[in-house]
Amino acid sequence: MIAILISSCSSLLPHLKNEPITDQQNLLSFLEDIVNSQEDFSVEALNRRAFNPLIKQTKLLTHSYYLINLNDEKYLTLSFSNKKFIFLYSDGIWVINKKTDISSHKLFIKGNNPWKVNYLFAENTIDERQTLKNIINSLEHDMKFYYRDHLKSKPNSFNCNSAIFETVMFKQQ
Repeated sequence: MIAILISSCSSLLPHLKNEPITDQQNLLSFLEDIVNSQEDFSVEALNRRAFNPLIKQTKLLTHSYYLINLNDEKYLTLSFSNKKFIFLYSDGIWVINKKTDISSHKLFIKGNNPWKVNYLFAENTIDERQTLKNIINSLEHDMKFYYRDHLKSKPNSFNCNSAIFETVMFKQQ
């Protein structure tokens, strides 16, 4: 599958090397390529401590992200974030391989879990293609970032946690 992605999107090669991508048009094209490929991939949802592994995890200080497994050896993280830090309300963006997502996940895989990474929805199987289509739809609608969305949601806004809950789709059992 990586060969297909590389050949179809050579400009996206850095994303396959765990480099962050924030350009929304490139990210949109990249996700569309994954959805439209005939290759299998998986999507999992996880959460962790928000800003720092030493800060106590609370509802307000929890960060959620997706893990997209492209094959047995390669994965990407995908999370919703703010474009620049404005505490409550700002432009929102999806980010592939946000540095803290990648570093906390690598530690988690190695058995060291200072960020308290946990799987979400362990009892359900995520519909990978439909979930990515939902993310693509949110990219096309310029969602805003609202930090306290879990307390009072605003129209057309997510935070990193609500973005997961609003875009995830489960397979019918």
